[in-house]
Amino acid sequence: MARMRLLLALLVSLLPVLAQPRRLLVISIDGLDHRYLRDADRLGLRTPTLRRLVKEGALADGVTGVVPTVTWPSHTSIITGVPSAVHNIPTNDQPGQPGQRWWYTKFLKARTLWQAAREKGLKVATLYWPVTVGADVNFNIPEFWKERHGHAAPLADMERYSTPNLVDRITQAYPAFPVSMLSDRMTLIATRYLLETEKPDLALVHIADLDGEQHETGAFSRHSRAVLEYQDELLAWTLQALPENTVVAIVSDHGFETSERVFHPKAVTPDCQVAEGLVGATTDEAAGKFQALVGKGMLAREVPMEEVRRLAPQLAAWKAAFETTPNVTLSAGAGEMVQPGQGNGVHGLWPTRRNYRASFLLWGPGIKPGKLPEISMLDEAPTFAELLGVSLPAAQGRSLVRLLR
Repeated sequence: MARMRLLLALLVSLLPVLAQPRRLLVISIDGLDHRYLRDADRLGLRTPTLRRLVKEGALADGVTGVVPTVTWPSHTSIITGVPSAVHNIPTNDQPGQPGQRWWYTKFLKARTLWQAAREKGLKVATLYWPVTVGADVNFNIPEFWKERHGHAAPLADMERYSTPNLVDRITQAYPAFPVSMLSDRMTLIATRYLLETEKPDLALVHIADLDGEQHETGAFSRHSRAVLEYQDELLAWTLQALPENTVVAIVSDHGFETSERVFHPKAVTPDCQVAEGLVGATTDEAAGKFQALVGKGMLAREVPMEEVRRLAPQLAAWKAAFETTPNVTLSAGAGEMVQPGQGNGVHGLWPTRRNYRASFLLWGPGIKPGKLPEISMLDEAPTFAELLGVSLPAAQGRSLVRLLR
């Protein structure tokens, strides 16, 4: 009886905390391979903020992505819990239209986290998040450009579709904000401004400089590590304005590798295709030729066709599928069987490739510190929905909340 009274007293003491509205800040660090968090010591990273969040929060042992493992489909799966074939954002660029992305929410065919939050009356902000032009949210600076300069996009292009006067309001508070080309610094200035002044219930924030640097100089290059260390500084400054009872999620869209060598499968046989980071044999004879190469430097393994059909049904006609060894990329064109790579960073590889994983980290009130197993990207949206108290009934993943408490 005394033990029961003690338990009841504890529950009563927790009621004020449990009754507080829970807020959620999701920051996607584009291209944050999970090894940046898992192997921070080996990489010599000076990232005290991310290290603290890992130590005090719940870190997944990698995130298996969706097909294709590129930015726009992945970010849409993160907030819908369904694969690209369902949410209708199947690529970065629209087919046959280089540079023309799926900017507008009219393309979405699945319910998003921000839609569920708005339907419940929650205050929502989306900053440089893909497929948010026209989003019915309270505060929006969408990812949009007419023409990029390298990996940088003009702020003026985005301001046209942003919440009216939002850029002016941020500039009044932070005069250094309106630089012509959007950067992570500007995105996180906007984030901090909204955390300070509006305290959104849900904020979806996308920063992309790490991705751009890795494309130029390679995965885990010293230049890429320097970009992540600067992002860590910006993150520390942003979190100084974190409202009470806010859970922080650090996520990413895909892993990264460096193209050290290039394999031309058509030099082995013309009866093959290259798609989604795989070599596909279109005849039994071709399958035999590639099977003979597994483990000999270029091909790491034969990927079960059951897995291929499940994750990429459009490749179901293949006889067999094969994956290259780490840092070996594929070319669909003709050429010598093996050629040197250019040392640039690549993604768009097969989701179950060894060590090729995105990141997922949760930190904040009610989140038990510890390690989570490897998860699916489709698990993220239902987890966020449960934390916010909203519903995403079509999500195909599972909520991780029971593992977090």
